[in-house]
Amino acid sequence: MVLLRSSLPRSLRSTLSSPFHPIQSRFKSTSPTISPLYPTSSSYNYSLGLSYASKYSPPFIPPNQKIPPYGFMSRDKDDGITKWVNEMMDFPAGRGELTSGQDGGWTEEVRKGVRRWGAGEDFFGIQRVGNDLHLSLSDGVGGWTDRVDPSLFSQALCYHYSTIASQFNSSDPVEILDKAYRQLLDDQRVIAGGATLVGVRLGEEGDASFVNLGDSGYAIMRNDQIKYISKPQTHFFNCPLQLSKIPKDMRQAGIIHDQPSMADLQNFELETGDVVILFTDGLSDNLPTTHLPLLSSSLTQLLNSPLNSHLTLSERDAEFARLFSDILVGYGRMAMARTGDEKGWKTPFEIEATREVPQNGWRGGKVDDITVMTAVVSESD
Repeated sequence: MVLLRSSLPRSLRSTLSSPFHPIQSRFKSTSPTISPLYPTSSSYNYSLGLSYASKYSPPFIPPNQKIPPYGFMSRDKDDGITKWVNEMMDFPAGRGELTSGQDGGWTEEVRKGVRRWGAGEDFFGIQRVGNDLHLSLSDGVGGWTDRVDPSLFSQALCYHYSTIASQFNSSDPVEILDKAYRQLLDDQRVIAGGATLVGVRLGEEGDASFVNLGDSGYAIMRNDQIKYISKPQTHFFNCPLQLSKIPKDMRQAGIIHDQPSMADLQNFELETGDVVILFTDGLSDNLPTTHLPLLSSSLTQLLNSPLNSHLTLSERDAEFARLFSDILVGYGRMAMARTGDEKGWKTPFEIEATREVPQNGWRGGKVDDITVMTAVVSESD
């Protein structure tokens, strides 16, 4: 049995202690759960990892507490969005518990937990279009809770983003976002709400186009170091840019109403071994950016161990993607549990709150929904 936690830097082991279980990853010669997506691509493959956890899930609530289904999960089973949401929920994923007792994949217990607790007001989309891969993440704005279920907007936005990506000839994520938002405004199944969105098109030649509006974000890592990380877009502290659908009776209330044209667009050329990370602010508000290289290098060290020498390159990439997404969610949730009394580092949310709203006296982590998607780039065989 290989214990990843035993290979983490001592500073992380001591400061990220929590009620979560240590990861137990055991690799044999079985195929990984998520194999490279494009085995016939002329240049590059992408192996995906996905992990998410609602703020209303253990250990932040009792394990026997009942939570109603989010968004469209409780709607008409024959509805197009409901079908699509359930298809996304069937995608193999962890929930940051940092444990796996099944070679190359999640145990049935973990998968049941993922389905039971869901992604909260976050959601995601995965869409293949020819030899391109479109990924999207959205974080529903919780301020709409008194009026509507915020997860309806984030789920619908990712649904329309994925649908437009599959039908629209353009590979420009900004154009895709613009058309998706217009479709959502016309969608009578969503009466109100708001959300951020980060999306990426990963091309078969290693070209990557990102769109980001709000305080979700993305990073590109190369050789366990951060090559690029996006900057959050905010109006003021804890108020991100956001797309909104505002009912007529609320249009004079000064509700924030941003446009897709305000999104940041960036293009990159990826290389073999690069790791693309998409995340909601449940990660970036709690885990310092400086911890990403430490966690990445620890996982690299584990997978490079002689105990895992039987893994093929594609299996290794798939395991890295799968485990890294779960590690980030797990350690992000550990950071949420910080009180501010611990020695050493502070959460990014505490640091920013102290600077921007010191009168609030915020300390420690911010309990929130958290979603992380990863994609590892590898050359085609």
